[in-house]
Amino acid sequence: MSAPTSGLADVFDLESTGPDRWQGSNDGVRLPQLFGGQLVAQSILAAGHTVTDGKAISSVHTHFLRPGSPNHATEFSVDRLRDGKRLSTRGVDVHQDGRLVCRSTVSASSIDEGITHSRATPAALPPEECVTLQELAEADGGLGEVWEEFSAIEIRVSPLDLQSPTTHSAAPPRNIWMRSAQPLSNGPLIHVAALAYASDLMLMATALTPHGYDIGQEHSLDTDWTGVSLDHTMWFQRPVRADEWLLFEHSTPTAHAGRAVVNAAVFDRSGLQICQITQEALLIARVE
Repeated sequence: MSAPTSGLADVFDLESTGPDRWQGSNDGVRLPQLFGGQLVAQSILAAGHTVTDGKAISSVHTHFLRPGSPNHATEFSVDRLRDGKRLSTRGVDVHQDGRLVCRSTVSASSIDEGITHSRATPAALPPEECVTLQELAEADGGLGEVWEEFSAIEIRVSPLDLQSPTTHSAAPPRNIWMRSAQPLSNGPLIHVAALAYASDLMLMATALTPHGYDIGQEHSLDTDWTGVSLDHTMWFQRPVRADEWLLFEHSTPTAHAGRAVVNAAVFDRSGLQICQITQEALLIARVE
């Protein structure tokens, strides 16, 4: 297994293996399966490498079909489903040892004028005044070895008592700042991929906030629960710089039979919403 990486550059450096084919390296985090955010990010990159007419990635819809192994090469194949004047669509399949791990549909759109609006930014302290996830986790015995290895993304958590009243979540939303721990190059595709990588970090923890757990209790979550992402969708409304602080408002409107829906609205420092995220996750309590 590769050693944990302190940045995203190696993970995002896909190697071309043929027409519309790439191979990706793994982030080295010691999970029993590949991190879903890595697979979404690399699928976006593979699709983006086939879009050459100035369009920007506008959405990704990923279905996780089986766990990926951190110990095997990850192969990406891109199907050019459509190229129109305004929209392009790509299908991306991820294989390991000939087995399909996940399948994504990635869309790109031209940057044209049209209607524009954005909801108000949530109430949150600026990131400089928020506690780090590591500090918040001290009361829970620390983050644990797996979470300590997610060093490629900085995470800071706004106090719960600043959260806005809501009718769209079963527990108070959690407002969390995230950014790449290392500066990224200026290409827009790399920043969309970095946002996708970060987007999968705090969703399952949010799904358990109505059930006596909270952000900062990742060690207890790993001990008490088994969780897998079933699907992951992102819509990118505006350009993003993922090496600058982004505010994620996490909420969970519903869950049943262990399947939870989690949403995240992402805002830049100016207060504009730049992305909307929805994930369905399966969470199963560990039986001693």
